[in-house]
Amino acid sequence: METRCGPALVDPGMHYAPSLLALLRALRLLGIDPGELAYVAATHFHVDHLTAAAVLREALGVKVLVPRGDLAEVLRYEGGVEGFIRDTLELFTRHGMPQDEAKEILGYHPALRAADAYEVIAKEAEPLAPGEPLPCTDYQAIPAPGHTPGHLIYTQGPGKPALVGDTLLPGITPHVTLHHEDTNPLGDYMETLKRLEKLAPTPALPGHRKPISSGAARARELLLHHEERLQEVLGILKQLGKATAYDVARLVKWRTRYDSWNQYPLPERFFAMGETLSHLRLLEERGLAEKMEENGVVKWRPT
Repeated sequence: METRCGPALVDPGMHYAPSLLALLRALRLLGIDPGELAYVAATHFHVDHLTAAAVLREALGVKVLVPRGDLAEVLRYEGGVEGFIRDTLELFTRHGMPQDEAKEILGYHPALRAADAYEVIAKEAEPLAPGEPLPCTDYQAIPAPGHTPGHLIYTQGPGKPALVGDTLLPGITPHVTLHHEDTNPLGDYMETLKRLEKLAPTPALPGHRKPISSGAARARELLLHHEERLQEVLGILKQLGKATAYDVARLVKWRTRYDSWNQYPLPERFFAMGETLSHLRLLEERGLAEKMEENGVVKWRPT
């Protein structure tokens, strides 16, 4: 499908009526007729960034561009996004999460409530590869894996504005989840942060909250945060001697308003489990931790 030039959207939001209504109203306030949109692009596949694109595609026939890595690895995954989430939760149960808890999370997960939207996108979206420009702009796509396997950011060049999606967020830490044991998403993410530190986007325009005046400074803060969290996770392993990832996750000092693990809602437990596994996997890569299997459950210990 040939791309025409005109107004375009990056990360249009969620497949959710109030969100779509707010988006359409905002376009009109800017003097943009939604029917004039040339295309919609995403930085990554997450439900709060991409799924509104399915409605815009169906209603307006707008072209949808999705990072090639996410389109190939997630949206066109066997079983689709539902299969991807199910496999992730199966991984979590292998690492100690109770089966009933994983089942509850599966029933809750917002991506599954947007399965129809993902089906449209998987069939009709076109891939955007690192190195390609956003059509009709001077923004170029560069790889930024970690938060998702195929995350892209769109930049005008060193020291210039960049659309950074969820690689840099002000005041909060983007979550990095292990989905497959043969991957190293936190290692990938820390390389992305080093790349962003050199790129020094000014400003960095994130997918949530306000613009970040110094992308380089925020990248350094997040690198330091993850090095500290790696040491915390390793310290817990040394304290326990041998433990599942779920055991470790329960003891990490997460920044949260809840007083105990038992108070954590399901989404918080999902994120905590994925984060813990991504840190354990990087410790393994660095030769500081190792895993073993006991009666079908994976346990970790310091080397």
